[in-house]
Amino acid sequence: MAEKRIERLKRLLEKLRVEKRTLREKINDLQKEHRQAVRGLKEGWRLLEALPGGVVLIQDGKIGYINAAAREALGCEEEDVKGHDFADFVHPKFQARLRERYRKRVSGKPVPDRYEACMTSKRGDQLWCEVRVKRILVGGRRAFLFNLIGLNERKRAEKLHIESAKQQVVERFSSGLYREIEGRRGTVDHFSPLLQELQWLGQNGGIKEKAVLFDLRKVAQEVIFAAKRKWGKSPSGKKGAIRIGSYLRALPSLRGRPEEMRYALGALVENAVEALEGEGSVFLTTEESEGFAHLYIQDSGSGIPPEAVDRIYDPFFTSKGKERRGLGLSLARAIIRRNGGDMELRTNKGGGTICTVHMPIPAKPSRKQETARRIRLKDTPVLIISRQDILRELLCRWFSGRGCRVDATATCGEAFQLISKNRYGLLVIDTEKAEGKNVAAILKKANRAASKIPTVLIKNPAAIRSSKAGEQRVSPFLLSKPLNMERAHSVFMEALRAGDQAS
Repeated sequence: MAEKRIERLKRLLEKLRVEKRTLREKINDLQKEHRQAVRGLKEGWRLLEALPGGVVLIQDGKIGYINAAAREALGCEEEDVKGHDFADFVHPKFQARLRERYRKRVSGKPVPDRYEACMTSKRGDQLWCEVRVKRILVGGRRAFLFNLIGLNERKRAEKLHIESAKQQVVERFSSGLYREIEGRRGTVDHFSPLLQELQWLGQNGGIKEKAVLFDLRKVAQEVIFAAKRKWGKSPSGKKGAIRIGSYLRALPSLRGRPEEMRYALGALVENAVEALEGEGSVFLTTEESEGFAHLYIQDSGSGIPPEAVDRIYDPFFTSKGKERRGLGLSLARAIIRRNGGDMELRTNKGGGTICTVHMPIPAKPSRKQETARRIRLKDTPVLIISRQDILRELLCRWFSGRGCRVDATATCGEAFQLISKNRYGLLVIDTEKAEGKNVAAILKKANRAASKIPTVLIKNPAAIRSSKAGEQRVSPFLLSKPLNMERAHSVFMEALRAGDQAS
């Protein structure tokens, strides 16, 4: 009897041993599956972080996850965004519309899964993007995955195209109208001021008058003197209702047409005075920096109305009544651009508007620059890589103005594709905010191209001092920020000359 009991116990023990081995194998398999699942999950999150477009997860109206591209675009860290209402990062003009769409989406009503919206970065910049929405489950609860695709570059290109088309139409119209009025000799004297404006707007002004060296400070002083005589008193006779002040530093001589510039600055000051509606101040200052003379005209008015922002440069558009022709700003910009400069208007956060006029300072070229200029620049295909919109646009204009064929991109990935498809004569890379490994890979690709592509790197001064020797061997042509365009011109030419010698 005892032997039978022992035998049963042995069989039971063996059975338990087999089950233990089986359970151990199952545990090992489950642990292996768990490790694979964890690795897959980490890989999935890593891919989401690496996506070039923004990805935002919203649950219960709050941001639960935001990837690196979206954080970088908004200029925020994850802790600044996670758990916040998603509408906090939408431009105020679009907040009500997006909240209504989200409410309908949650309630199951039909809502477009793709639309355009305008976000606002921590710095206050507007970020236009295409929003694509997908409903998903997270933790068994409803959530929405938003994919944000940047549209700023497309919007800017569309705006430039529209501006260019408008300008061409206005130029043709103004030239035709000028010839029509000039043909009627008896009306020329009566329309003399309008004829001058039509000449400038139609790109006919200044053809006979050659550019000369002039003093922008002196021109500004003359404009201020005339403005004080005209607006130093209010219509009621109260002295000082409109105050016009200045702090004008001495500037190097500029090249252009002083009469045209006097008219343009007078139009800008008049525009600033009109924005005051009878009371306030206008202040003019000048400064020189990085090869440019800058003139600032600041008023204490109410700023540019939001509905007028996109039309302020349209000829014949005005918000100041039917008695105004609406040519002041469009004429001023046309004149300044024809004289080699540019201007911009922006509403100051503290109130009022700031108009900035930039004029290049001519410099006597050195012997080295004269030699470099013999290198052919016109028709050179140039690729510009920069995440900074202002710098990228400045370089595009600079090269385009010299007859180059220009491509520009904000991402290293797109730059790779462009280099693979096209043959470039020069690469210009802004290394700020770009990952070092991506820049190094582009440098290597440029160096291994069929004909080596000369490359110019733009860096902060501290970054130039710490540049690696290997990187400088691949691209010895470096520029520091902020850019001095005279120095940049010399470096670009040196790079092109080196490329010609290498080929």
